[in-house]
Amino acid sequence: MIEILILYIIHKREKTIYSIRKEIIEIFGTFTKPSIGTIYPALQRLLKEKAVTANEIMSEGGKKSSYYSITKKGFEYFKELFFNSGSDNPSLFYTQLQARLGTMGLLTPDDRKKFINEFSKKTEIYQFELENRLNDEFLELDYFQKQLLNKTLKEIKSLKEYLKGLKVD
Repeated sequence: MIEILILYIIHKREKTIYSIRKEIIEIFGTFTKPSIGTIYPALQRLLKEKAVTANEIMSEGGKKSSYYSITKKGFEYFKELFFNSGSDNPSLFYTQLQARLGTMGLLTPDDRKKFINEFSKKTEIYQFELENRLNDEFLELDYFQKQLLNKTLKEIKSLKEYLKGLKVD
């Protein structure tokens, strides 16, 4: 997920690692606040994939700064990550969905439609699993567990409606 956010942040102009972190927090801080220790290895992976380049510049004070920019391959890699790096772990579902929804602007309208269709199906499956847990007579859930499942079920239904209402053109 962090690679998707980094590629999105640098798609308009090159940035240092610190400005990448600052902008990720400004735009996506409601669901993620990555540290430099998270961003740096992600940038190294992106460099290895040739999805980004690093331009090193010396400041007047003699300090070297690396400025990262997205490559043509980086836009292709963004799309690959966007569609292929999702986790089946329910605890990561919302965070990854938010990262994708927040970066859909880099996709074509057809790819946006494809994404919404795929995630609509995933939310259907997730809803089905939640309903099955709630209705499983052999699963001994206490009051608080049932309340949490009901809350999550409401959120999934709301998310499905949100996805239906998105305009992708």
